[in-house]
Amino acid sequence: MHTRPPRCLRGIVLTLIVICAGASSAADKAAPRDVASIDLASPFIAKANKEWEAAIQTGDADALSRPYQEDGVFVGPDGNAVRGRAAIRAMYAGRAASKTRIVAATIQSEGRVATGPDEVYEWGSGWMTVQSADGTRAQRGGRYLTVWHRQPDGTWLITRNLAL
Repeated sequence: MHTRPPRCLRGIVLTLIVICAGASSAADKAAPRDVASIDLASPFIAKANKEWEAAIQTGDADALSRPYQEDGVFVGPDGNAVRGRAAIRAMYAGRAASKTRIVAATIQSEGRVATGPDEVYEWGSGWMTVQSADGTRAQRGGRYLTVWHRQPDGTWLITRNLAL
């Protein structure tokens, strides 16, 4: 069952939407280099999203944390922030050890905007079918906003990931 986020988190989400909308307007008027940034980041985003769909089901914490920068931050729907790739890996490993099992997962990337040559914001939705120990299944997930940053070697990694 999908529940509404706390009021303070909804305020943060609305602020982020306004920022993204402003970035989108700016991107429409920006130099072509910003469009090129989206093109450069897109294969990395697509690969990470595809790998997430498989890894979240198997509980592969290494694969789930791999696309994050060393100092990346994951913010969950409850507003709690997990800081650093190692801590994000531990979070996913802990989830894998729970009594529930993820039997299906999907990510739908719905949009991207570049705020400069080295930063791309991606948003969409992610859903999981979770099965409890008694066999009961439930849908979990929702919207997300992810900030990708180009590394010196040309790869793109997540600096911030907000699960809403």
